[in-house]
Amino acid sequence: MAEDEIVVRLTDVSKIYPLPSGDVIALDHISLTIKKGEFVAIIGPSGSGKSTLLNQLGCLDVPTQGDLEIGGKLVRDMTDYELTDLRLVTIGFIFQKFNLLPLLSAYENVEYPYTLKYRKKDTTGRVSKLLAMVGINEDRARHKPPELSGGQQQRVAIARALVNNPKILLCDEPTGNLDSKTGILVMSMLRKLNEKGKTLIIVTHDPGIAEQADRIITIRDGRVV
Repeated sequence: MAEDEIVVRLTDVSKIYPLPSGDVIALDHISLTIKKGEFVAIIGPSGSGKSTLLNQLGCLDVPTQGDLEIGGKLVRDMTDYELTDLRLVTIGFIFQKFNLLPLLSAYENVEYPYTLKYRKKDTTGRVSKLLAMVGINEDRARHKPPELSGGQQQRVAIARALVNNPKILLCDEPTGNLDSKTGILVMSMLRKLNEKGKTLIIVTHDPGIAEQADRIITIRDGRVV
C-alpha cells in the first residue's frame, strides 16, 4: 500500500476518562489505517467506544496516548487554528440527529460552513447546486429545519457536509432517525459520493448498512476485534 493512499492512521491510540470512581478506558490501544476512497463501517455494541473513535477521527477530541494522523499530518502537532481548518475543510460530518441550526433556513445551514471558510456568502451557486443534488428544491431550501421532515433534514445535512468539498465524510448513525425507505435513499446518496472518491466512515448499528461497506471494523470494550 502506497503511503499516500492512507488518509487516516491511528497508532496505539487510547482514550481514558478519569472519574472519581475510577478511570474509564473508552479506547484501548487502537491501531488502524483507512485508505483514500474506502467505505468503512464501524460497528459494535452500545458503550463499546464507537462514538469515541469517531470523535477522534473527526478531531473533536484528542487521544490520551498514541498518535492520530489525518492526511499524513500528526494531529497532536497542529495548532488550534490548524485543527479548526482541518475540521472545516478536510472532514465533513453527518449526524443521526442532523445537528442543523434551527433558526437558519436550510439554505443558510448549508452555506454556514462555506461562510466560515471563505468569510463571505456563496456567490458561486455551489450551495444551490448541492441542495438540488440531494433533492431539496428552492422552496424547501427557504424553510427552517423544524418545518422539514427528518429525511429532508438529513439531505440538508449531507449538502452541508459537502459544501467545502471534504475528503472524508464521517457519519454517526446517519439513518438512525429515518424510516426505512428514507434511510435507503440516504444510503444511496452516500454510496454515490463514495463512488466519486469520498472516503466514507460510518458508525452504525444496522448490519444491512455495514454489509455495504468495503470493510467492517468491530469495536468491543474499546478495542478492535
